[in-house]
Amino acid sequence: MSVGLLSSLSDAISGGSDGDDDVFSYQCASCGTEFDLPKTRMVGVRCPDCRSMDVRDADER
Repeated sequence: MSVGLLSSLSDAISGGSDGDDDVFSYQCASCGTEFDLPKTRMVGVRCPDCRSMDVRDADER
């Protein structure tokens, strides 16, 4: 039952789309690495290089 709830929340956050083209661009505040992740993975985001959780919206500059 909780999987259905998580799926519903994910659909609500992503606008109910497939998620294939919906990505969010991040920049790590610690090491400067820029990376993209699907919008469905916006919780608990970590930098793929240094594993820091201090990440920001890469489009805000």
